[in-house]
Amino acid sequence: MRKWKILIVEDEILIADTLQRYLEQQGYQVCGIAISFEEALDFFSAEQPDLLLIDIRLSGPKTGIDLALFLQEQGQTVPFIYLTSQTDKKHIDLAKQTFPASFLTKPIQASALYANIEIALHKQETQSLHETKINIYDGVNMYLIPVEDILYLKADHVYVEVHTKNQGVLIQRKPLTEMLEDLPIPHFQQVHRSFVVNLKAVTGWQHHCVFVNEATIPISRSRRKEILTYLEEMK
Repeated sequence: MRKWKILIVEDEILIADTLQRYLEQQGYQVCGIAISFEEALDFFSAEQPDLLLIDIRLSGPKTGIDLALFLQEQGQTVPFIYLTSQTDKKHIDLAKQTFPASFLTKPIQASALYANIEIALHKQETQSLHETKINIYDGVNMYLIPVEDILYLKADHVYVEVHTKNQGVLIQRKPLTEMLEDLPIPHFQQVHRSFVVNLKAVTGWQHHCVFVNEATIPISRSRRKEILTYLEEMK
């Protein structure tokens, strides 16, 4: 299962340590604790977190809102959640302009934090899936296919059959492993040496195979436990 990376940007160390302990108990990976705008940029560049928890008031002249504005200017789409005691109209209006995933007031309730993180990550993951497209060249035509349209891939010697919802079956001369690199994980998983499946397109499964509409796709023994776990978690 993927371990989401979260960067904590908080200048009160006791609060930051409490957040880290809670997040790690929930299975997240805390990739850093920054107390200032500058430290946050360093961690962000080095770690590329999936989500940031940002206190509005930070150590130094620049604030968490400055950090959010900087990320906006760089075209970064990583979600972030404000954690703050600054609840006056001025700060709320400034925060709204940065389009945070959420705005939580201190003291932070663990259950509320968990719920907001899960919603923010799910929304980001879903948007990424919808926005991603890949090129398929069948030797004559080039197709730009949204990844959500792909049901599964089947290796056939030096070719890969790309089974799609709306374009039928397209043929790509490319190794299956290379095509998998262009597809978002964990939605797409190699379930067998000859098959990669969009797990969101799975319509049913048994211990040794998955079903995608009318197709029956085998699951290799070495991948069985991991794939079945993914499917259970995605229900």
